[in-house]
Amino acid sequence: MNIAALIVAGSAYFIFFKDRDDFIYLFATGLVILMITYVFQFQMDQIITRGVPQKLSPPMRQMLMTTAPYFSSMAPVQQQMVEDRMRRWIDKKDFVNKNEQDAPEDVKYILAYYAILLTMHQKSFMYDGIDRVAFYHHPFLSPAIPEDVHIAEVEPVDGTIIVSVPHLLKGYLEKGYYNIALHVIAESFAQLYMPDAINWPDDIWEQLEEISSISKGKLEAYIGLPLLDPWPVAVHHQLMYRDAQIPEVLEVFPQFKNAVEIIHP
Repeated sequence: MNIAALIVAGSAYFIFFKDRDDFIYLFATGLVILMITYVFQFQMDQIITRGVPQKLSPPMRQMLMTTAPYFSSMAPVQQQMVEDRMRRWIDKKDFVNKNEQDAPEDVKYILAYYAILLTMHQKSFMYDGIDRVAFYHHPFLSPAIPEDVHIAEVEPVDGTIIVSVPHLLKGYLEKGYYNIALHVIAESFAQLYMPDAINWPDDIWEQLEEISSISKGKLEAYIGLPLLDPWPVAVHHQLMYRDAQIPEVLEVFPQFKNAVEIIHP
């Protein structure tokens, strides 16, 4: 793309300042190449890097090694796959800061880690259709839900995940806080990769409360929205509580059947 830009700039100089009309074809060719490389930049990057595993930066990898027991317990080849998929997932998402303050890079990688963690058993991992992530630094109102202040939302029409950064970091780094990063990724997974609804038992919310000692009402008050589907909460509890054995979750995520003792912090 840089070469095409130089061609456009150089030929434009000769056309407009030196009256060299013979450079028009070179200018047009460079402009077309520049437009193509800009539009298809992501696809071209994927072709160039295909077969070459992408690695996390040392700080981000160290963050996972110290905060994600499941990742640190993986064999090196599995860690390499997770790192590669995380980088590709991040590269394709559009991250938007809704405040003047930028979100820490850690937040992007926390979301990417859970996105890849839930798709390790399948080929599809890009969550195409959920392409934007919006960061607030406080509870927020959204166009889809303008009545209630909340801290996490997945907006399927616009394909957007919206989260409050402080609440996301607390849920990931501090014990006793609900992990909204895992919640929104589990909800996104269901929307994109689970066409059939789960037939939950009638007492599923009571079962989830027994695992966590947190009632549905308390979770709704914390998130700021009614919880209509047990799925994201069930995924959260399966990964965050040592003794959790939720068949509906383990059926979808076979990679956790023999690893429930090391997923949680």
